[in-house]
Amino acid sequence: MQLDLKKLQVFVAVMEQRSFSRAAEICHLSQPTVSGHIKALEEALGITLLDRHTREVVPTRAGLLLYRYAKRIVRLVRDLEQEMTLFKSGGKGKLLLGGSTIPGQYILPRVLGAFKKIHPDVEITLKIADTKEISRLVCEGELELGVVGAKIFEGELVFEPHFRDEIILAVPGHWELPAHISPESLRDIPLIVREKGSGTWLTAKKALREIGVPAEKLHVVAELGSTEAVKQAIKEGIGGAFISRKAVEEELSRDLIREIGIEGLKIERNFYLITQERRTLSPIAQIFIDFFKSYG
Repeated sequence: MQLDLKKLQVFVAVMEQRSFSRAAEICHLSQPTVSGHIKALEEALGITLLDRHTREVVPTRAGLLLYRYAKRIVRLVRDLEQEMTLFKSGGKGKLLLGGSTIPGQYILPRVLGAFKKIHPDVEITLKIADTKEISRLVCEGELELGVVGAKIFEGELVFEPHFRDEIILAVPGHWELPAHISPESLRDIPLIVREKGSGTWLTAKKALREIGVPAEKLHVVAELGSTEAVKQAIKEGIGGAFISRKAVEEELSRDLIREIGIEGLKIERNFYLITQERRTLSPIAQIFIDFFKSYG
């Protein structure tokens, strides 16, 4: 059975116009071509669809049954074409986006708010996890895009730097420590660290190693799974932590948290927009990338 779309469109036109000639005009076809499409449908189905013995086209019971389904199919295809046109232009669809903790909590919500004002019909899902997890999900195709604080899975992912960040040593506001300490003194400070997949902690460890303070020599008192948990632990006096300045700006301004400088150490990094190297991005994802690059 060969029921191609064009034949169904012609059949619906004939049914609605009750005339081969008027259907031919609407479909921009010759009348013999319209007759040929109807005959081909009847041959494919093995049944008569239209009674041609009267001046007006009259459907048989089989013709009425086919018309009910054909009309729905034609309408669905028309709707699909409209939806795909919107999708292609980036006007509608779904964007699956991931952000590691700092960009996911402190950067992307503002970007997405501005993006939604321009593209209100785009449905956005934002997953927040550590850098390792977001990178894995983009790598495996479960997310189209990610914004993370460190490079993981290089060779499988494309990293484009956007937004600068500084990682500082933050301690409880009531701790009596000098404003600057030596790298050696850092070993005596109780430290709270993020989990191993955290981009913040990966970047901090690399910078500390470069000044001769390996992470293994630090006095770690707690490992926590989120930036908010780390902030609360600092304020409670549990320990100090290497944390993004963006995450503690308010607490610094209120003296709930203090910044301690370390001689010879300044930790700066980029946040990276990541995509899978071999994946073709959807039009919506590409439009968001262009917006993200121009934001701010």
